[in-house]
Amino acid sequence: MSELNTIRIPPGITTLKSDRETGPRWTAGDMVRFRNGLAQKLGGWQRGDGTFVGKCRALFDWRSNSQAKYIALGTNKKLYIWSGGNIYDITPIRTSGTLGLNPFSMTDTSAVVAVTHNTHGNSAGDYVHYSGATAAGGITIDGEYTVTAVTNANEYTITHSAAATSTTTGGGAAVAYQYEIHVGAEDSLYGTGYGTGGYGLSTYGTPRTTTTILFSARTWSLDNWGEDLIANPRGGGIYVWDSSVGTGTRATAMSGAPSTALFTMTFNENRHVMAFGAHDGAADDPLNTRWCTSEDYTDWTPAETNTAGDKRLDSGNELICAVKAKGESVVYSNFFMWSMVFTGPPDQFTFKPIGTNGGILGPNAVVEMDGAVYWLGYQDFYVYDGAVRVIPCEVHNHVFDDFNFVQKAKVHAHVNRLFGEIWWFYCSAGSAEIDKYVILNVRENLWSIGSLVRTAAVGDSDLFDVPYAAGADGYLYDHDTGTDNDVAAAITAYLESGGIEIVDGEAMMLIDRFVPDFETLTGSVDVTFKAKRYPQSSETISDTTLNITSATELARPRVKGRQMSVRIESNDLLDHWRFGGALRIGVKPYGKRL
Repeated sequence: MSELNTIRIPPGITTLKSDRETGPRWTAGDMVRFRNGLAQKLGGWQRGDGTFVGKCRALFDWRSNSQAKYIALGTNKKLYIWSGGNIYDITPIRTSGTLGLNPFSMTDTSAVVAVTHNTHGNSAGDYVHYSGATAAGGITIDGEYTVTAVTNANEYTITHSAAATSTTTGGGAAVAYQYEIHVGAEDSLYGTGYGTGGYGLSTYGTPRTTTTILFSARTWSLDNWGEDLIANPRGGGIYVWDSSVGTGTRATAMSGAPSTALFTMTFNENRHVMAFGAHDGAADDPLNTRWCTSEDYTDWTPAETNTAGDKRLDSGNELICAVKAKGESVVYSNFFMWSMVFTGPPDQFTFKPIGTNGGILGPNAVVEMDGAVYWLGYQDFYVYDGAVRVIPCEVHNHVFDDFNFVQKAKVHAHVNRLFGEIWWFYCSAGSAEIDKYVILNVRENLWSIGSLVRTAAVGDSDLFDVPYAAGADGYLYDHDTGTDNDVAAAITAYLESGGIEIVDGEAMMLIDRFVPDFETLTGSVDVTFKAKRYPQSSETISDTTLNITSATELARPRVKGRQMSVRIESNDLLDHWRFGGALRIGVKPYGKRL
C-alpha cells in the first residue's frame, strides 16, 4: 500500500530558478490568478455591441452633471465616446470648407477617385468627409472616406464603394469638406532616410538604412474637466468634448492652449489643465510644462492677474507621462522623475526631483494603487511610495527575455481593484501587438503570467462594477464576468509545476493515488502527472491524465520516476476552479536505485 504524502506548492508563479533551488513551485500558467494564497481560473469576459476603428491605447471614464456615464477611447485613428452601450465618433476636425468646381475625377470601371484641393495637407490613411456633391460618372461622393494615396500637395485619392461608369470630372460647385486630424501610427517604427540617426553613423547626404530614432505608436492622454473631456494625442493638439452638447458633436481644439503637447492632465480640485512637453509659442519643447489659469482653460499666458504658468524640467530627453498619487503627482521623463505638488501662489505648482526611474517604457506603463505608484522600466518593475524601489519579480526572465522593446510605447498598466492586482499588457518579442500580460498581486506579492490580446484596460473605475478592456478587434470587453469568453467559447486555463522530487529523489517511486483538493470546482479539470528519471532528463518516462470533477474523491494514476510535475488544466464551457494548494498523492518504492 502506498503512503499518502502531502506536497504543498506555494502560491505564485516563478520562472527564475531550477527545480532543486526552488522546491515545489508553479513555473508556468495561463488564465490563472492567485488570491488569498490559492490559485484559481480567471473570470470570463463579455464583448460589447459597439465597434471602433484602429487600436485603442487609452480608456477613461467619468460622469456628467446629469449622471450620464461616459467612456472615452483614443485609438491610433480616431477619438470615440462610449455611452449607453453605443460608441460614437467624436474625432476632431482639422480643417473644413468648400472644394473648387468639380473636384472629383473618375475613371471608367474604377472605384478610385482623385480629389483636387490645393494644399490639402492630407496624409494617406486620413479620414475625410464630403457633402453637397452632385452625381458624376454614375456615382455620388458623399459621407466618410479614407485617403488611399497622396498624389501631390494639390491632389489625393479616395476609394468609393462602387466603380464609376464613365471617365469624367464632377461633383459640382458646392462640395463641402471636413478633414479629421491626422491618423497616428499603429506600430512604433525606426525612422530611416535623410536626417535620421545619430551623429557620425553615416556620411553627410546619405539616406540612413538604420537609425536609433524611434517613431512611436500613437497614444492618448484622456482626463475630465468637470463633465467635459480633455483629450490629447501624443505630440498633437489639445481638444475638448462638451458632454452637454451630446454624442452627435465632435471634440474641438482648446482655444488658447499650446498648439502641441506630449500629454495633458487636469486638476479639478484647483481647476487647472496642465500640458507636458508643451509647445512654448515658438517651437515644440519636449521638457516644457505649461498650465492654464484656474477656471479658464483658454488662458495660458502667465500674468500677475492670473495663475497660468510654466516650468521647464531639465533631466531627460522628453517627458513621458505623469500619474496622480496621494498628495502629489509623479512626473516622468524618459529616465528621471519629479514630485509635483500644487502649492498655490506665487508659483502654483512646485517640482521636487525624486531621482532616476529605470527608463519607464511608455506613457501608459505606470499606475497608482493604494497611494503607491508602480511602473515597468527597461529591466525591472518599480514602485514609488516615498522612495523608489525595484520590485523583486519571480517571473523577471519570462517577461524581459521575451519582450518587443520596439513596441514599448504600447505597454499598458491597469489596476484590478477586485483582486488587488496590477496588470501590465505588453508585446512579446515575436509580436508587434500586445499579446502577453504579467500580473502582480500587490497585497500578497504574487506573480502570474499569460497571453491575452488587450490594448488598454480600466479595472478601478468608480462607475462600473467590473474591469473593462479594449481588444485589438475593435470591441470593448467586460472582464471578470462569468466563466467563458465573449462568444460562449471555453477559456483554456492551466497551471503547471516544475519538477518535484519524489521523497528524497534517491529511488524510483510509484505514484498510484491522488486525492483531489479543490476549494471550488465547477465542471471538470484535467490533472496530468508526469515523471522522469533525473532533473536534466528531457524524456518523460511515465504520465497519466485524470479528469477530475467535484464528485471525484480518489483518482488512480500510475506514474513512476524520481521527479514528478503536475499540470492542472480546464478547457470546457462553464469550467471554473480554485485549487486548494496541496497535492495529496500516494507514493511507494519502485526499485531501480541509482
